[in-house]
Amino acid sequence: MSVNTDSMHFYHYLCHKIGSEKEVKARRLTFMATDTSNGVQVSSGSKSEGLNLKGSDIDLMFIDPGYKVYESETDIFQSQETVLLMDTADTPPCFTRLRLYTNYNWLYNDVKEVLVQHGMECFMSNDLFKQKYLKLTSPCITFMNKIHGPCLSAGDDRYDNAYCLKMDKWISQAVPWINRPRSSWLSPEIISKITVNGVLFVPIGFKNSIHEDLEWRISFSVAEKFLIFSFNHTQLLCYALLKIVLKEIIEKNENLKGLLCSYYLKTLMFWISDDTNPTDWRPDNIIPCFMSCLKRLLYCIEYSTLLHYFITDFNFFCLRLNTEVEKKKSLSNLLRNLYQQGIQCFSASETLHGYARLSTTTTSQFNITSKLIHDVLEICNDCPASFDETSISICLNRLLHYCKTDLSKVFLYYLSKAHQHKPQIQHTHNSQSNKQQYSRYKYDLSHLLVGVHSDAVAGWLMLASFFYVHDKYLTSLCIINYALLQITDEKCENRFKTMVETMPRIIFTPEQESAIDMIKNEKLITTLKSLTISKLRFECMSQIIPKELQHDVMTYLVDFHPSSFAHFLRFLCLFHLHEHIACEDALQQLLHANNNILCDKERPNFLFLHSNIFVGIAGQMIGKTFLAETYFTFAAKFDKFNRTTAGKRFRELLT
Repeated sequence: MSVNTDSMHFYHYLCHKIGSEKEVKARRLTFMATDTSNGVQVSSGSKSEGLNLKGSDIDLMFIDPGYKVYESETDIFQSQETVLLMDTADTPPCFTRLRLYTNYNWLYNDVKEVLVQHGMECFMSNDLFKQKYLKLTSPCITFMNKIHGPCLSAGDDRYDNAYCLKMDKWISQAVPWINRPRSSWLSPEIISKITVNGVLFVPIGFKNSIHEDLEWRISFSVAEKFLIFSFNHTQLLCYALLKIVLKEIIEKNENLKGLLCSYYLKTLMFWISDDTNPTDWRPDNIIPCFMSCLKRLLYCIEYSTLLHYFITDFNFFCLRLNTEVEKKKSLSNLLRNLYQQGIQCFSASETLHGYARLSTTTTSQFNITSKLIHDVLEICNDCPASFDETSISICLNRLLHYCKTDLSKVFLYYLSKAHQHKPQIQHTHNSQSNKQQYSRYKYDLSHLLVGVHSDAVAGWLMLASFFYVHDKYLTSLCIINYALLQITDEKCENRFKTMVETMPRIIFTPEQESAIDMIKNEKLITTLKSLTISKLRFECMSQIIPKELQHDVMTYLVDFHPSSFAHFLRFLCLFHLHEHIACEDALQQLLHANNNILCDKERPNFLFLHSNIFVGIAGQMIGKTFLAETYFTFAAKFDKFNRTTAGKRFRELLT
């Protein structure tokens, strides 16, 4: 067969194994929606770029809005934030110190505690900054319990959260990049979008630098995302192939682990794209394109040269490879051997070892619907949304911008979740006239009716809770009964069936795969609405949570398991309707739902702890004190940081 035919077959195989254009776009838009909903969040790493490869973790950056960074005093304008100035004297390229410009005496104590006196000036310590966020985060997200480089990380290294600072202006060190000679792969519009987004600063210094704890790395994560999104699908697949070579072939050799990283491969791809005619990146040319990338990587290794894409004064390989001569030699030999094998080198990889020359018709018939749903759900699970007025507006604008495609409905999915948030916000006026109260009632109800489109159950239960709060118990019961009928085996609710403390992986059962396949021709939003179940999220001081649970949201937002909350809310409605026999039945159903929550009983998650509190409250309300005491005690025992009301409720029970 010709090279073109081989390339086309390989391209289709990669689309199936790594992701089609549609899947990549769905992943990107979902991350874009989560970033929009959180305001200060910037997703980064392979997953947000649209790739879901073996070993990919969740990389999120959170911009601290309390600081403004400037390069020069002349750039500063009056600001409520703490102002920091870049100080690049005696720092390596791509790093800077951040000097305090705001009057020290005007600062809050939490800002002062991350500053270090150096000479006559105060500088922001990257180490103290990370320690501060670790202290703030670990009680709320218990599995984010260690510092790894510039990030807070989970014990299993699946999640990396980097808290960072932002400068709105493009940095002068990277100005030459704007007009650098390159192929036409980047339009002037993309370059303009990149520069107006400025740069970030992440809390890590240059290794073994004299002032390492005071240095911050200049990050171009936002710019790099624009560049990756400018790749066509062939470019993206070549980038993915390089990552597979690194993770599944090179790093199998323990001696070579850590010598290269994914960021170097991304940088390499940017340089190759600058030098390559965009028309070369075609599906029928993917094998020569990849071999060219592999050859360029070998060249960079042999000559110990890979310049930073934006700040070319920094050479990634200069120190790293010149001090590891034997490792460099081994790596060069390995890459040379892989190059000689061609794409057969992937027979040694886990992801692509089964490559065979499948016919075009065979490879194009793979059903991607369940993969799409899986990817969207896993991103939504890993990056929970939180909304405010601004983010809702931006999400709506992006929905309108991308409205020509079915995948744009990912934003509609997030908008429906946002409408569950709006009615929970505390009223500005405590004393309202009847007319104002009725107007507010209709306003909240209209939002919650939109919110039912987020999934099959949670939106309805939010609506039922709203009616319960307004003493409409029969209406609430009707909605609860409908929601309970939707909790069936084919619904994708695996997010609640976790045996681990960290966020669970989503695995579809055969029943769920079959249900998705049956509606594979439906739009993405229809599938998400009809076949998925989300946990319920009540915001801090929520106005639509039952009064029996108001103490649980006095300090923190809380998440509830939909099944146990539904049965608890049903119990509350029946209790207020004085249906005593039905109350007993509802309590038994609640106990059954509680027992069906799969979790490690030695390390139960908060969904299970809150479900136990539901049982305790129900038992207390109908005089079953021993039952209440048992379940409150269990929940309090595992609530190490007093995030729940279990301990307080147990103590009150004894008085």
